[in-house]
Amino acid sequence: MKTRVISGAILVVLLILTLVSGGYITAGVLLLVSLIGYRELTLAIGVRNSDEKTNLLEIIGLLAVCIHYGLIVFAGGDMQYFLAVIMGLFVAEGVAFVFKYPVYKSGQLIGAVFAFLYAPMMLSFIYLIRSSSAGIYLAWVSFVAWICDTCAYFTGRAFGKHKLCPVLSPKKTIEGAIGGIAGSVLAGVIYGYVYAKYADSNISANSAMLIFAVITLVAGALSQVGDLIASGIKRDHEIKDYGKLIPGHGGIMDRFDSVIFITPVIYFLARFFMNI
Repeated sequence: MKTRVISGAILVVLLILTLVSGGYITAGVLLLVSLIGYRELTLAIGVRNSDEKTNLLEIIGLLAVCIHYGLIVFAGGDMQYFLAVIMGLFVAEGVAFVFKYPVYKSGQLIGAVFAFLYAPMMLSFIYLIRSSSAGIYLAWVSFVAWICDTCAYFTGRAFGKHKLCPVLSPKKTIEGAIGGIAGSVLAGVIYGYVYAKYADSNISANSAMLIFAVITLVAGALSQVGDLIASGIKRDHEIKDYGKLIPGHGGIMDRFDSVIFITPVIYFLARFFMNI
């Protein structure tokens, strides 16, 4: 527990420095985290074997991650670039699969593209949020997933009786899930009030509280789905953690699974409600 707390505190400090800095620093850190997360996933789902340092399919995916970040930093967050990178990655992976066949299996081809969509692509929306007009204030909203997780844990311990997904995660309860969502919404309401008062005087406190309540309601619910997806992948492939980078927590995917899953949703909701 001591190791987990210390590494968690260090992680929070690094997160604060990353999001406050913005610009190239935020992009660079997210690129590094995305590359690590991609390698964790490719190993977990069998794109590369445990006895391989890397392989062609993974190298193509890592290059796609770098290209993707280069485009969003220097060309902006146009969704056409997102689609172009995804299609380019699929074509490149397909070419490697065909001309190396039967070295690689179809599952590895699919996994290489999936790992890119799941970790680097979804995580990059943090940069898009941070680079928006109110990004220095909005970039923190994705981490309501951690508040949801904490509230769900303690609510589940205190009141949990009905299992949420007993086969996939025996300890998670419906009561805990509701508590997690409630905690997320409460955090959103408080944040909305602070946002209206200190960040955007053009929006009323009531409007801001309602907007952030809606955003965190959706984010809180989906963050638990994201957590369960990551758990399901680990169960399917019989692994305990995605990595050992963060002592006491596991790998990037172990710590950021729910954050990654909800960040694109928060981005699009913020664009819809706040025109960021």
